[in-house]
Amino acid sequence: MKLKNIILGAGLMLGSLQASALNIALTNDDGWSTPGIQALFQVLTEAGHTVVLAGPLDGQSGSSGAFNTGGLEITKQAENQYSVALEGGEEGAEPATSGMVAIQIITDLTGQAPDLLVSGINDGANVGPAATISGTVGATIASVSYIFGDSIPGIAISADEHCDEDIPLDSACLEVAEFLSDYIDHLEQRPNYVKGNSALLQREIALNINYPAGTPKGVVVSKQGEQPFLGGAPRSLTLGCSTDCNELAVGESAEGGIIGAISIENFSDIDQADTVDFADGYITVVPLRASYGTNAQGLKGYLKKFDY
Repeated sequence: MKLKNIILGAGLMLGSLQASALNIALTNDDGWSTPGIQALFQVLTEAGHTVVLAGPLDGQSGSSGAFNTGGLEITKQAENQYSVALEGGEEGAEPATSGMVAIQIITDLTGQAPDLLVSGINDGANVGPAATISGTVGATIASVSYIFGDSIPGIAISADEHCDEDIPLDSACLEVAEFLSDYIDHLEQRPNYVKGNSALLQREIALNINYPAGTPKGVVVSKQGEQPFLGGAPRSLTLGCSTDCNELAVGESAEGGIIGAISIENFSDIDQADTVDFADGYITVVPLRASYGTNAQGLKGYLKKFDY
């Protein structure tokens, strides 16, 4: 497998020496029983890790880092597998909520905070700005933040055409899970981690990994792209009224939602964008920060000579 721009360690050697067992909290945004998360549970457990799965009762895609503060119904569905629903058990909890439930359960089981939270495998890529609204990614951002007093390293993984929700768990989906298992082994072999001088990932850093359709050309560490890339193609969505809302009378309603997709001609993005690398057939790895803060350099003009 060709490797391009690897910056997270000494290089990813798939099939490398088995690393030590970890305690892993596992969640997703497609639902606890879907093929992607079940593939990860199977592969990571078989690799010797202690895994606790807690996922939404049903699909909660597009929820970003949204959170439920209470009224949960947590059901044990199988050994070390739980569904998380809102009170009444008819609607799933948010992915970030489900991930925190997984962290709490595995902490109680093992007596210590988990080494890692994994979210996925999502059915469909989350590259470029799609990552900002992804529940798969949102769960990892909640994990690496300190909102609950600790920062747990997080990895989100999504795939195109490998873990279809409508197809039972098969070899294509297991292929993606095996890749992530090998990638986690790679992270454990980083010298600072081996020496006990660092966590699995840098503080407040999550990884957003996307696995392309077909056979990947290799692995590339990318930057989050700025241009929309949705449903396997460069395009943006239109969300709003299904009819002209300007024509509504006061108090009158209209149906609405995603009402169209606009193809982007002459698609281009920033240098090293995950959108471009993913479209070229690479597995993309994008480091994300939990903090919304930015470097204030160049922003002083927003406050210059402002008297209040």
